[in-house]
Amino acid sequence: MSKLRLLGKDELDGELRAICADLERESGSSASTRVLAHHPRLVKALATFRGKLAKEGVLDAPLKELVRLKIARLNACQY
Repeated sequence: MSKLRLLGKDELDGELRAICADLERESGSSASTRVLAHHPRLVKALATFRGKLAKEGVLDAPLKELVRLKIARLNACQY
């Protein structure tokens, strides 16, 4: 079975490096994004989508964070 490898930060263009840096500040990791970076347009579209959700969503930021924590706990994920 084929696997996509995690791209190194040095393999990303400037815009993707900035997206990864933002994710690392927010969540501590950009690993999934660097796997998706094999398709740069996808990552850039997802970043735009996430940005709009963050700014235009109906839930306030603290409640969104509580939801993320609850989902992580339900899925036995380390957050």
